[in-house]
Amino acid sequence: MNVHPILKKTMSLVTPDMHSRRRCALTDAIDSLLNGASATVTALGRGIASPAKEKHRIKRADRLLSNRHLHAQTLTLYQQLAKFTVGKAKRPILLVDWSDLDEHKGHFLLRATLVSHRRGLCLYEEVHDLSTKEKPKTHCQFLSRLAEVLGQQCQPIIVTDAGFKTPWFRAVLAMGWDFVGRARLPNFYSVDNEHWQCITQLYKRATQRPKLLKGAIARRNPLPCNLVIVKQKSTGRKVFNHAGCERQSKQHRVYRKSANDPWLLATSLSHSAFLATKTTKIYRYRMQIEEGFRDMKSHRFGQGFEYNKTTHKERLSVLILLTTIAHWILMVIGLAARQTQHHRQYQANSLKTDSVLSLPFIGFRVIADKYAKLKIREFMKSVRALHLSSAYLFETL
Repeated sequence: MNVHPILKKTMSLVTPDMHSRRRCALTDAIDSLLNGASATVTALGRGIASPAKEKHRIKRADRLLSNRHLHAQTLTLYQQLAKFTVGKAKRPILLVDWSDLDEHKGHFLLRATLVSHRRGLCLYEEVHDLSTKEKPKTHCQFLSRLAEVLGQQCQPIIVTDAGFKTPWFRAVLAMGWDFVGRARLPNFYSVDNEHWQCITQLYKRATQRPKLLKGAIARRNPLPCNLVIVKQKSTGRKVFNHAGCERQSKQHRVYRKSANDPWLLATSLSHSAFLATKTTKIYRYRMQIEEGFRDMKSHRFGQGFEYNKTTHKERLSVLILLTTIAHWILMVIGLAARQTQHHRQYQANSLKTDSVLSLPFIGFRVIADKYAKLKIREFMKSVRALHLSSAYLFETL
C-alpha cells in the first residue's frame, strides 16, 4: 500500500506551523520507518524514497536528528498529537513508567501512555541520563509538561508500578489528578487508624476477589488513600534457558517473586461500591506500556530501536518521536483493517473468536501489501474511532 499520501496528510495536521522543508524531511523519515526500516540513523536514511545516493540519504537522516529547530518543537508536536488521541476527554487513563534505552544503562525513557486496544498510545516522553533518573524534580517537571500536552480541562488517572513511591503520589495529587499505584516492600500500612504493620501482613488477607480498605501508607509521612488487595490467579508460566531448564538467576527469582505476590494497590479515586473491582481493572492495563516499549525496541516484533547507537539526548528524543508518530499511524491503519475484517488475511490461522495480531503488526502488513488500499477518509474515520475507544475508557468500566 502506498502510505505516503496518508502520511503527508497526517503530518500536515500534526505539524501545522512547521517549516515545509523540515516537515518534508520528517515525513520521509517516518515513511522509512513505516516501510520496515529500523529506528537507526543509517537504516532510516537507506529507507528514504529518493533518487539521491544512499550516502546522502543517510546524511539527510543524520541532519534531521541534529536539527535544533526540531528539538525546540518537540513539545508542540506531542501537543498536536494529543489532540487526536486524547482530544477533549476529561478522565483518560494514563500509564507512566521508566525504561532503559541501551544495555549500558546510559540513557532512560520516561513515558506517559494512553490506554488503548491492547497497546498504549504514547502521549509524552522524555529522555534522561543516570543523573536525573527517578529524581523527584524530574518527576515534577515531567508532570508539568504532561499537563501542557493534555490541557487544563483534563484530569487523568495516572497508573504506575511499584517503582513509583509516595513522593510521586503526592506530586500527582498536587496536579489535581488521581493515581493508581502498586505498593510493595519496604512499606507499611495502617487501616482505620490502627497501628502500623508491614504490608506483608496484608498479603495474608488476599483472595481472587478484590477487597477495599480505607487506610494510609508510608509510616513516617502518612498518605491517606484507598487500598485494594487482590491475589491474581496463577498463569503457570515458566521461563526456560537454552538447556530447557527453568531459569534460576537472581534477577529471574526477583521477577518470579514479584509475579507471585498479591497486588496491594493504592488509589486516590473516590470511594464507591465497585471501587475495588474498578481499580483492579485499571491496573491490569499497565502491561500495555511494557508492550509499547517492546514495539519500539525489538527488531523482531517492532521498530528495531535496540540497534540504535545514538548517545546524545536531543538526537535520541527526535528518534523516539519518529517511532511514536509511526506507531500511532500503524495503530490507526491496523484498526481500519480490523474494522473492515481485512486483518484476518494476515493471520497464520483461521481463528475468529479473538484478536490474534496486534494493531501495529496489522498496520505493518497492510503497508507491505501492495494490493491493499486505504482512503484518507477511511483513515480519518479510524482516527476518531481509536480516540473514542481509548480516551473515554474510564467511563465504561
